[in-house]
Amino acid sequence: MSRPKAKVPTYGLYGEDDARSPDFWIHAESIASRSQLYNWEIRQHRHESFFQILQVRNGTGDAALGERRERLSPGTIVTVPEKLTHGFRFSHDIDGQVITLMTSRLPARRPGSGWRSLMSQPSVTRLTAGSGDGDYLATTLDRIGDELAVGFGARSSLIEAYVEIVLTLLASREPGSDMTASRDKSRIDQLNDLIGAHFRQHYPVEFYAGEIGVSPTHLNRICRNETGRSMNELLKDRIMSQARRDLVFTFMTAQEIAWDLGFSDPAYFTRFFTREAGVTPRQFREQERRQLGEI
Repeated sequence: MSRPKAKVPTYGLYGEDDARSPDFWIHAESIASRSQLYNWEIRQHRHESFFQILQVRNGTGDAALGERRERLSPGTIVTVPEKLTHGFRFSHDIDGQVITLMTSRLPARRPGSGWRSLMSQPSVTRLTAGSGDGDYLATTLDRIGDELAVGFGARSSLIEAYVEIVLTLLASREPGSDMTASRDKSRIDQLNDLIGAHFRQHYPVEFYAGEIGVSPTHLNRICRNETGRSMNELLKDRIMSQARRDLVFTFMTAQEIAWDLGFSDPAYFTRFFTREAGVTPRQFREQERRQLGEI
């Protein structure tokens, strides 16, 4: 005979075996305050009417989110929708917080809010230190905890605004979401402007990633998805486009074009151009002008 499947407990929060609606709509506590009571492990359970946001500042852990298993590291944010079976195991040096909200009070339930995926599927977001959205997300979550720590003096309208900010930023980072697609197109537009302004300085990918507020890896991923080209390829394309125009429409020598494009060594520019175009700058100029009837 097969063993009957163990029943997953349904809790109000972590350990309260009472799922009646409480008289509050949001609660925050440190990860350690609860998990240390249970040897740093929160066994699998689910919440009937709560949505949770777990923020790891330091330390590590493991998360069981339905069928998913995820490693937690500093900068990780996990969202857990209602009715999802989940559990956690943490290191003893864990530092972070868990914010629990009544799903019925979430602003994300408004039609057309764009946050449907967060309400139906767990998400794991790994923030990059120094990125614009990442730093803002972490700071806003900290502010929610700080406001709730005030107790009866907490500013409810401000907390609601913080929650909307957090959910908006988390939803925008979900792969495949409409908000992600829109944001990525906007970032490509911003990137085009940055490249146009700075390609002569030969800045590395890290410069552009910092200006846009994402990691270099994330920027490369956006470039691949939106253009089919890597960030370095886009930079080379821009330099080559300007070099071709200069060779066809100006009387500057290859050496002058090299200096204008930020190359300190004209010979290196010639090698770069030849590698990318398949012909030398002089050959390219002659071919194009011959087709234009200039020579």
